[in-house]
Amino acid sequence: MLTDPHFMAPISSPDLLPKLPAAAALEWLQAGRPVRGYHIVGTLALCEYQYIDYPVEIANCWVDELSGPAMSYRQPVRLLNSRFGRCEFLFAYFLQGLTMADCTFDHYLDFHAGGHNKPGFQVLLQNNIFNGFVNFFDCWYEAEVQVEGNDFRQGSNLLGSPQGYPVEFDVSPIIQNNTGDLTRNDEGEAAEPTLQ
Repeated sequence: MLTDPHFMAPISSPDLLPKLPAAAALEWLQAGRPVRGYHIVGTLALCEYQYIDYPVEIANCWVDELSGPAMSYRQPVRLLNSRFGRCEFLFAYFLQGLTMADCTFDHYLDFHAGGHNKPGFQVLLQNNIFNGFVNFFDCWYEAEVQVEGNDFRQGSNLLGSPQGYPVEFDVSPIIQNNTGDLTRNDEGEAAEPTLQ
């Protein structure tokens, strides 16, 4: 678990948190304010023109749906001790890093054709539960990657080679103490259609 002064015990129900509409959560993030301790209701769509120039920090939340595809994040993205009903980062570039720690993702999680963290900005996946398949097809990581202590319940292609394309790591990644098959050579199956 990351040392975070705002860390709380895992959230067992969205009813234990005050509700915050997704549109209001987006306004907070756009103003540079982290969102902590809420049930974010609806679809939090981080979809703008091409770049997102504000940090994204969601901590101790229950999030119905987080949609952040086809964006270049110019500030860090941090998802901490939260639960996500649906989440998608298809074609997302995490230029200043990505941290996902102590989270639960209920469905298929798509990172397809993304990555691109710049030197000095780590991608860290630590102590998460992924209930659906996690798709890293055609991802390229330009700096440090650490994937540690996660439970990939439906597996992942992180160390596989779907269609003959393994994930590209410019720096040798640290991948240890995970459960689940990380060597799948497919893109899994989303039980239901992915986010639009």
